[in-house]
Amino acid sequence: MTRGLSGARWQLAVCDEFLLARLHKETGEPPILLRSLINRGLTQAAEISRFLTPDFNSHLHAPGLLRDMGLAVERLHRAVRDRERVLIVTDFDVDGTTSSVILSNALKVIGGDGLITCYVPDRFTEGYGLSRQIIEKAAGEGFRVIVTADIGIKSHAEARLAREHGIDLIICDHHLPDGEDVPADAYAVLCPKGSSGTDYPNKHLAACGVSLKLADALLEGHAKRDAILASLAKLTAIGTIADLVDLSACENRAIVRHGLRALNERSSNPGLRALLDIAKVGNPLTAYDVGFKIGPRINAAGRIAHASTVLNLFAARTDAEAEALARELDDLNVERQQIQHTLMEKLFKSVSEPQSHERVLVFAGSEQEGYHRGVVGIACSKLVENTGRPTFICAINDSGLAHGSARSINGFHIVEAMENVSELLIKFGGHPMAAGFTIAAEKIDEFRHRLNRYAEEMLGDEDLGRVLSADAELHPEQVTIETARALTRLEPHGMGNPAPLFLIRHAPLRGVRVMKEKHLKLQVGSASRQVTALWWNAVKYQPHLARASSISLMCSPEINLWNGRESVQLKVKDAVVEV
Repeated sequence: MTRGLSGARWQLAVCDEFLLARLHKETGEPPILLRSLINRGLTQAAEISRFLTPDFNSHLHAPGLLRDMGLAVERLHRAVRDRERVLIVTDFDVDGTTSSVILSNALKVIGGDGLITCYVPDRFTEGYGLSRQIIEKAAGEGFRVIVTADIGIKSHAEARLAREHGIDLIICDHHLPDGEDVPADAYAVLCPKGSSGTDYPNKHLAACGVSLKLADALLEGHAKRDAILASLAKLTAIGTIADLVDLSACENRAIVRHGLRALNERSSNPGLRALLDIAKVGNPLTAYDVGFKIGPRINAAGRIAHASTVLNLFAARTDAEAEALARELDDLNVERQQIQHTLMEKLFKSVSEPQSHERVLVFAGSEQEGYHRGVVGIACSKLVENTGRPTFICAINDSGLAHGSARSINGFHIVEAMENVSELLIKFGGHPMAAGFTIAAEKIDEFRHRLNRYAEEMLGDEDLGRVLSADAELHPEQVTIETARALTRLEPHGMGNPAPLFLIRHAPLRGVRVMKEKHLKLQVGSASRQVTALWWNAVKYQPHLARASSISLMCSPEINLWNGRESVQLKVKDAVVEV
C-alpha cells in the first residue's frame, strides 16, 4: 500500500462496474458522482434520489415514533396550562446549548413565556450531566418539570431523586443508555437509541435533533408551526454538524441542508446575525463554516468560561447587546486556540515516546502542565487525525480527579471499550467515536494498560494509522468545473459522509510556489492542460517537491470563485513525489 509524504496509507475503493452502469442508466447521473455514492453504500436509484435531494418537509420522521413522545407533550402542555415552572438543563457544548434555545423557544410559543428557565452546568465546578445538586436546587425553587437535552440517559439515581421531590423529569438525549435500561423513574425518555428508540428509524439524531422532534410535536396544530420549525432548523443544523453525528442519514441531511440554506438568509435573531458576522462565514455558508468557524466559537464559552454566554447571545434583543456577546465568544475562542496550541505541541512531542507504539494512546496531566479540561476533547481529535489511534486525554485537578475525553477510529467502539474497564471509572458516556469520562488519577496507568490489552484483541496492525481512501481515480483532463459542480451535490459533508477524495497518478509537476510562508501552490498536468492544486499548511514538503518531475495526489476538485469568475482547482490532502 502506497504511503504519502504525510505518512498516511493510500487506498483506492473498488467499484462494481456493473452496478455503476445500471445506476447510470437508471438515474442519468455522472459516473464520477455515482462512484462516490456507491462508496457510501447507496445501491438503489431511489436511495440516491433521496440522498441527493433531502427535503425538510418530506424526509423528517414523525415525532410520535419516539417512545414517550405523547407523555412528554401532554406533560409540557399541562405545565403551560397550569402555569408550572419548567427547568431546561443541557450540556455546555454546541449540541446542548442549541437544544436549550430550541426547547425554550418552542415552549414559549405555546404559552410558556415566563415559566421557562435554562440552566447549563459549569464544566469546572459542576461537571457534565444532571446532578443531585441541580435537582435539589430546582425542587427548592419550585420547579415542577425538568427537561434535559444531550444529558440524562444514564441518570438513574437523579431520576429517582426527582420523583421523590415531586418533579417530573423528561429526558431528551441521543447517547447510549446502559444497555437497554433507560432511567425508569423518569416521566418520559426521548432517545433514538436503546429501547426508547426502537421504532425510530434514525438512530443518529443529535440531541438538538431530538429537541426539534419535541418542538415539532408540541407545535402540532399551531398556525405558524411550519415557519417556526423551519427557523429552528438553523440551530439544529449548527448543533448537528458540530456534534459530528452521521450525515449519511437522510433525516440529518434534510435538517442540515435546510438549515444551511436558511442560515444564508438574514436572520431575525440579533445574536445569530452577530455570530455569523464575527465568524466571517462564506457566502453561501457551508458545513465547513459551521464546523470550523461557528461551532468553535459557541463551544469556546463552555470550554474556557461558562456556556451561559451562548444562551445570552441568542436571547439578545438588540444588535449592540448581541455584538458585545459575539465579541466575547470570539475572544474566548482565541484564548482556547492559544491553550490548545500549547497542549498540542507537548502531545506531538510525546507521541515519539514508547507509549506511542501502543494501540491506544492515553495522556494525562495537570492544568499547570497544560492539560486544560476545556480543550482535551479537541486535542484528542487532533491526535486521532494524525496518528490513526484511539486517544484518551485527561486533565487532573487538585483533588486527584481526572476529567477526560476520548476519540476513536473506525472499528473501535469507544464506549464499549470503557465498559470493558468500567470498574476503574467513576463515570463515562458518549458515542461510538467520542466520549467523556472521569477517573481517579492513581488509576490512569492501569486504565492505559487494560485499554491496550482490550485493543490488542479488537484491532490489528492494519486498523491503525492514518488512511486516505480515494473514491475513484481521476485524470487531470477530468478536473473540470462540471465535475466539481456535480460533486457539490454530495454536500453537506461530515461524519458518515466525508468530502470525496480522488487519486491522480503520475501527473507532470509544472511548478511549485510557497504562499504566505506555509501553503503550497502546485501546477500539475500536461503542457496543454494544467490545473492549479493548493496544499494547505504543507510548506515542510516543499524540498521534496522541488526535485520531483511528476507527482501523484490524493485530492478533491473544488470551485474557486474570484472576482466573480469561477475556475476549478484541486485541494490536496497528500502527495507522492516521483523524481
